[in-house]
Amino acid sequence: MPRRRLTSLDVLRGLTIVGMIVVNNQGDGSHVLPSLGHATWNGLTLADLVFPFFLVIMGTSMAFSFARRRPSLDKIVRRSGLLFALGFFLNAFPHFDPSDVHVMGVLQRIALVYLLGSLIVLHVSRRAQLALGAGILVGYWALMTLVPVPGHGAGVLTPAGNLAGWIDRTVLGVKHVYANGPYDPEGLLSTLPAVVTALIGFWAGDWVRRQRISTAVVKRLATTGTLLAVAGAVWHPLFPLNKRLWTSSFVLVTGGCALVLLALTYWVVEVRGFSSLGRPFEVMGLNAILAYMASEEVAFLLDTTHAKAWLYANVFTPLAGQVGGSLLFSLSLVAVLWVALLVLYRRRVFVSV
Repeated sequence: MPRRRLTSLDVLRGLTIVGMIVVNNQGDGSHVLPSLGHATWNGLTLADLVFPFFLVIMGTSMAFSFARRRPSLDKIVRRSGLLFALGFFLNAFPHFDPSDVHVMGVLQRIALVYLLGSLIVLHVSRRAQLALGAGILVGYWALMTLVPVPGHGAGVLTPAGNLAGWIDRTVLGVKHVYANGPYDPEGLLSTLPAVVTALIGFWAGDWVRRQRISTAVVKRLATTGTLLAVAGAVWHPLFPLNKRLWTSSFVLVTGGCALVLLALTYWVVEVRGFSSLGRPFEVMGLNAILAYMASEEVAFLLDTTHAKAWLYANVFTPLAGQVGGSLLFSLSLVAVLWVALLVLYRRRVFVSV
């Protein structure tokens, strides 16, 4: 019988949100464990896995929620619009300057991916979905490597010379691009391959929800994820792994890794029945968007009041050194947010958009 909900998915979402908060809120950005800092350009670190993991989880969640109740177009548009508006608010707060505000961002990308992904899975046949996903990845590679950029030429995958960055600067305007350019890590063109990241999650979730709980599900997820990751690694020499450009090889490698982690979480929580092990992460996962927004606002408040610098220098660095202090600060922020969200969890209050 098809499953209505997957507890392991809530656990994995919570684990991913914890990772996102830790990566985004180190005590001192210049003293960070290498694995917790994003790759400077090409390459892949643990930090680079967090956002694509969240999109895969979102796609998997869509498979379960859409099976329960098919959403109307109005609802999809409203949810996407609200997510985009919340992200825009985070960028603009507290000193809104229309001439200089960063338009795109994490929540904005989630909003656009949800909108486009929903339209695809609700109105396109499965075979056509797979063809469209492959077409987007190949088409994005072709655009990025064959279309010449004014002043740079074709196939120049540098921060200033890539096509995605040029489109962001041209359409949005340099003042509205992250850090005033030359590219936006959540830009317009690179949103298209990000949609495929969510589709990978949807396809996996749509299959999983039809299966009985068994180790066979774990093996299938892990095998598929491994094959995707290998395919991405093979593509890497031609189209390098790059989170900031969300390259097609990046989609396959990170999507594959997400399925492997989903398989592991599924095995622990669903197959082995160790749900209590995942409960702390479930607390965060059931209020994921609230946890993310709260972390951004609390971090901003601590930074602007100089409390962050004081805590890092006078509390966390003496305890664990510069690098360890950075990590300890971010973990402390997670702990504070977790306690607040635990109150909501116990009262079964879950804020959704």
